[in-house]
Amino acid sequence: MDLFITCAQRLEPLLVEELGQLGFMHVEAGFRGVHVKNVNIDAVYRINYLSRLAGRVLMPLASFRCYEAKSLYGGIIKVDWLKYIARGKTFAIDANVSHPQLRNSLFAAQVAKDAICDQLRDRIGIRPNIDVQEPDVQLNLYIHDQWAIMSVDTSGKPLSRRGYRMESVEAPFQETLAAALLMLAKYQGNEILLDPCCGSGTILIEAALIASKTPPGFLRKQWGFFSLPEFSQTEWLKVKNDADSKKIDFPKHQIFGCDINKQAVHSTKVNARATGLHQQIEVSNCDFREFYPTVVPNLVITNPPHGRRLEDEESLCPLYRSLGDFLKRQTAKPAKGFVFTGSPMLSKEVGLAAKRRYVLDNGGVESRLLEYDLF
Repeated sequence: MDLFITCAQRLEPLLVEELGQLGFMHVEAGFRGVHVKNVNIDAVYRINYLSRLAGRVLMPLASFRCYEAKSLYGGIIKVDWLKYIARGKTFAIDANVSHPQLRNSLFAAQVAKDAICDQLRDRIGIRPNIDVQEPDVQLNLYIHDQWAIMSVDTSGKPLSRRGYRMESVEAPFQETLAAALLMLAKYQGNEILLDPCCGSGTILIEAALIASKTPPGFLRKQWGFFSLPEFSQTEWLKVKNDADSKKIDFPKHQIFGCDINKQAVHSTKVNARATGLHQQIEVSNCDFREFYPTVVPNLVITNPPHGRRLEDEESLCPLYRSLGDFLKRQTAKPAKGFVFTGSPMLSKEVGLAAKRRYVLDNGGVESRLLEYDLF
């Protein structure tokens, strides 16, 4: 089979690299995702369970020319849907459509739904039910340039939902993006890492998962691939147990965080406890300008506030200046610093010359990860 692994825009090269590290050879970057060619069901289990960057693992069932609603209906109804949606099972369709004849994604999803329901009604006498919240089978419809692809979503819920986010703060940092920052920083798990504006702790927790070699899917109980006709409980548990057996303990005093917001620090502690790695993550409720970790960090990665309006940005200038000063004075040299921000103006306030700038997408906001060498 071939698979399409979705990811945030601009993370495609990183995902190609990660999949290569997982042993997949026939990999090609696409738009907001990566094609993985000529694999078997084992790849579905492994990518879902082990990829830190993937959003969903899609298994295409049909691809065809789509000129209008009629050809969409005709292409969908050719799939043997009884193979994927058994009697009594529910389904839902997530659609992403750019097409001059199909008015919007909801309309295209409705056409596809009608084709599926009509086929199953004719074959077994019952139309399946739709459940958009907790479907037994999640489908994905993608239409672009008069070409349609219908896939089964083998992930179910997005892979960014690791299962540890018990509490959050406003505009939480997505887990897959935090993992991408750590990958760009070439984090290996043995550095002394600090996030001085840790929020609800996503960067810290993703770092702890990497350092302990804990699979990102370790806490998840439900997967879309459970409904696949090819699913084998024995083979799935073999993949899972093999990955879980590689988990390791790592020393304390390697991952630190702080935040001036008391609720954010509470959220970090609650979320870290959900992973079982809370003793390895040391977090303090204080202003980073007054923070002195047990061990001086040699790697600082942070996503500080960057505001949405000009007046908000201007009020944050002192914070960014202090952050630059902190990087210069409170790190063990040689060290690395990484600041992720969606504000070009505030990035200049750090007051350091960035060695490199990585352009990424953060919820539709073009943002930059600024890399600093600290000597």
